[in-house]
Amino acid sequence: MAMSIFNQRWLLMVLLNSGLVQAAVYVVRPMVTYRAADLGADATLIGAIGATFALAPLFFSIQIGRVVDKGRAGLAMFIGAVLLSISSTALIFADQIYLLVLAMPFLGIGHLLTMVGGQTMIANRSNDGKLEKHFGLLTFYASMGHGVGPFIGGILADDGGPRINTEAAITFAVALMILAIFTTLPLFGGLIKKAEKTQHTGKVTVRQVMAVPQFKSAIFVASAITAVVDVLLIFLPLLGRELGFSTTEIGVLLAVRAFSSMAVRVILQSLTKALGMKNLLLGGSLVTMLSCLALVQFQDFWGIAVIMLISGFAMGIGQPATMAWVSRISSSDTKGLAIAIRLTANRFGQVTMPAMAGLVAGAGLSGVFVMLAALQAVSIAVTTSALKKSGPEGD
Repeated sequence: MAMSIFNQRWLLMVLLNSGLVQAAVYVVRPMVTYRAADLGADATLIGAIGATFALAPLFFSIQIGRVVDKGRAGLAMFIGAVLLSISSTALIFADQIYLLVLAMPFLGIGHLLTMVGGQTMIANRSNDGKLEKHFGLLTFYASMGHGVGPFIGGILADDGGPRINTEAAITFAVALMILAIFTTLPLFGGLIKKAEKTQHTGKVTVRQVMAVPQFKSAIFVASAITAVVDVLLIFLPLLGRELGFSTTEIGVLLAVRAFSSMAVRVILQSLTKALGMKNLLLGGSLVTMLSCLALVQFQDFWGIAVIMLISGFAMGIGQPATMAWVSRISSSDTKGLAIAIRLTANRFGQVTMPAMAGLVAGAGLSGVFVMLAALQAVSIAVTTSALKKSGPEGD
């Protein structure tokens, strides 16, 4: 596997970019939670601040998808990495809640640019038989970032006292984002790969893409698992603070979940062939649902660590599987738009679910995890309905 990656320079750069960007973002977002709490924000306001990360991208994702479909995936990744670096640097100095609210949308737009660019590049340059493998690798590197980032960030932020050193952790994230800029340079450089040039017969509308059979179901399932991971990222630090965990311990818990997701993504293609996409998605959603309910019952570090280990494996299935699902059912000249719509749905979930979680948390944090379990129950029903029949996507 390693040799095939190194033989495909573009794929290696996309994977490295994914790992660096996700590591950096997963350092910054928990630190923003801590910063907001230190500035006096309650759980409801923290949920709203978390939602701003996804709010602005909702207005730009479709346009980004259309631009990327013109062969500018690498340029989108470059601009996204630059924007991430600038917005994260601003967060180091943000000492008012309104400054956090202003910086987070730019962080979200930068993240969206890198994701649409990278995913579209893989969708266009991979043959159909390698979609699960390449998207599995993409999300594997993302999970590596999700694990390494919070782990190191938590250590840097932990001064051993009551104060949380968010500045040190976010500075580390900025360094990662600057490295991510360099990974994008070989991917655009003024050149557009032939594999990304498509002949458009006319402007395809969002409605036409949404009308593709199974498309709405695929993006709902994707957004449901994204919402679970996102709310967990925002509210696990609050749960940890309530239970007396240190920032290092919270970083370890987030790292365990991420590394467990990495494990399943390495073998995703083999699992898909053995179980079929339908059974794989259903199993992942079921285990995620039960894990969310289990979080309500456990209050000790090691018990929650076991839950993170099990749930991480289950949570790691949804994203790469739905990426391959969306790519496979989309036409060659609309993959960028289809991926952008999928990410728009994800962002919508990231706007609404943290905000709803913040309201629910006002009555107790346990309600947040029950809400996430209910969302996964709906995802199970949608998957079952969409993939009733056997076929290329349902086997």
